[in-house]
Amino acid sequence: MFEPPYTRTRAANERLRAHECDACGWVSFPEQPQFCKRCGVDASWSETRLHPRGTVRSYVVQQRLPEEFETPLPLAVMDMPQEESGEPARVYGLFTETNPANIEIGMEAEGVFRRVFDVAGLPIHSFKFTRPRGDRL
Repeated sequence: MFEPPYTRTRAANERLRAHECDACGWVSFPEQPQFCKRCGVDASWSETRLHPRGTVRSYVVQQRLPEEFETPLPLAVMDMPQEESGEPARVYGLFTETNPANIEIGMEAEGVFRRVFDVAGLPIHSFKFTRPRGDRL
């Protein structure tokens, strides 16, 4: 089975650090690509930190996956504001500790640090999304 890349930086994984293109302002999380996906230039990047709470913009609930995955598996596209400017950055990730039937477009969710998968028996951690504490159904 194909394994997703897990060579993310510790800062991106543990602190919601992202990279903003100096040419057009597009934000990439968690990777720092060589070329900007929006403007296409060989960009220089500035580090930016994302707020831990954002808004669900779209989602899908996977029902049929290979047996290595638990189903249902909700995956959301989120707008996470940058802490300094407040400008939203679009990120994606898995939902956890949330009933898939209770996920809605426009709802608030927060990034929580959790185990995502294992490689060679070692856990790889990053962010998943969940309803903020006190708002869970």
